[in-house]
Amino acid sequence: MPVIGVTGSIGTGKSTVSAMFRRMGAAVIDADEISHRIMEPGKPAWKKVVSVFGNKVLRHDGYIDRKALGKVVFSDTKELDRLCAILHPEIYRHMRAAAAGIRRADKSAIIVLDVPLLLESGGRRYIDKLVVVAAPRRVQIERACSKLGISRCEALKRISAQMPLKEKVAVADYVVDNGGSPIATEKQVRQIWKKLVGA
Repeated sequence: MPVIGVTGSIGTGKSTVSAMFRRMGAAVIDADEISHRIMEPGKPAWKKVVSVFGNKVLRHDGYIDRKALGKVVFSDTKELDRLCAILHPEIYRHMRAAAAGIRRADKSAIIVLDVPLLLESGGRRYIDKLVVVAAPRRVQIERACSKLGISRCEALKRISAQMPLKEKVAVADYVVDNGGSPIATEKQVRQIWKKLVGA
């Protein structure tokens, strides 16, 4: 069975779509969850991030202040590249190990890799099919501000730091328009799921 990559841009709702795939039976591996784990205090990735970006990105309890780190990296593409160079190799290493474990347990499993910067990080080589989740810019901004507690200006910075959504849509095998109701989104996801299961 194929490995599916689910990506989009900030605020498009890729995690929502991945959760729908999970409910339909997919084994979902979440890059954000892995990112949190590998950046726990004392871990190698945490040490590298602190070494590169300094104590200004730490909370009082020693954990990475993701909001502070985001302000740094989404204001300067070079800084974002430095962060990605630290995190992405480690994230993909963990994802490949997790996928191998799932395959050993169930060769027929459909695996979904939920990765925000899948295309930007070269992750296309790890997947068989690409699902891009799209939404209107207005919706992206509203969701990003609400979910992340950031300003409209910060949301726009993060959107502009990523590959343009239309470029991701152009190379997708499947596109989910998540700008409407959850019911409409789930209908699209279910149609894709049927094609994947029948492939």
